[in-house]
Amino acid sequence: MELRTELKKDLNKVMLRIKYEKISEEDYQIHMLRNHELKGLLNLRVYGEGEETVYEYDISEMVSLNRYYKHRKMTGTEMKDFLRRMQEVMNEIEDYLLDPNRLLLDPEYIFLHGDEYRFCYFPKGEDDIRTSFHTLMDSFVKWTDYEDIASVKTAFLLHKETMEENYSLKGIEMKLDAMDESVAEAMMELPQEEKMDSQEIEEHHVTGRREKSLWQTEVYDERSFEWMNEQRKENRIMEEKVGLFHPMKRLLSRRRRAKWGEWDDLYMEEEEM
Repeated sequence: MELRTELKKDLNKVMLRIKYEKISEEDYQIHMLRNHELKGLLNLRVYGEGEETVYEYDISEMVSLNRYYKHRKMTGTEMKDFLRRMQEVMNEIEDYLLDPNRLLLDPEYIFLHGDEYRFCYFPKGEDDIRTSFHTLMDSFVKWTDYEDIASVKTAFLLHKETMEENYSLKGIEMKLDAMDESVAEAMMELPQEEKMDSQEIEEHHVTGRREKSLWQTEVYDERSFEWMNEQRKENRIMEEKVGLFHPMKRLLSRRRRAKWGEWDDLYMEEEEM
């Protein structure tokens, strides 16, 4: 669904505005969202503006997932935390008899407030949440740290499971737990000098015998290695393309600079801000 959005900013608040082309009457969804504070959902205000309806969300002091992971890598722990929070939000929506398909799972409309996630519930949303969630997992794949085995394994499982026709969040969580147990068992079978504790598995890069042992669990096969290498290659190509255009961008920026004294057209390079 194509959304018409804009940001409204002042010194105290930043509001995300979604415009709907028709006047909407208050329905059950709006009544529930207005009279109950659902933890995990953005606060919503709805009002008419001419012949349109505006859905306004307070995103003050928040950052979207798109922006947060623009220059960061996503860890396996962060993926699991997100999945748990997503399950909690789904339970809340179910308790209040709201439609989960109205959740916007585009990373541009999922926000971090400190270490808490905030989701955007758009009453006029039309996307299928199962399809949207799988597409979100594509973003997780893009953000994955491919030098960290734990992150790669988690991203692979999430992507693989959401391709199944009848997947469920609870089922995926159970498989993640099983994966962690399998990794722990694999580590127990290694010689003492090659063992790592759970924190090291999450934070360190592992290669050689340890990498093979960690990959050889019930939920993985040879496709895991192939998939990891393909994704790593694609991400490296994208990074190289960005790097290729960077010198040209700086050259063009310099050429656009105003001469000394032309203050009205003063331009500064992004790198200098």
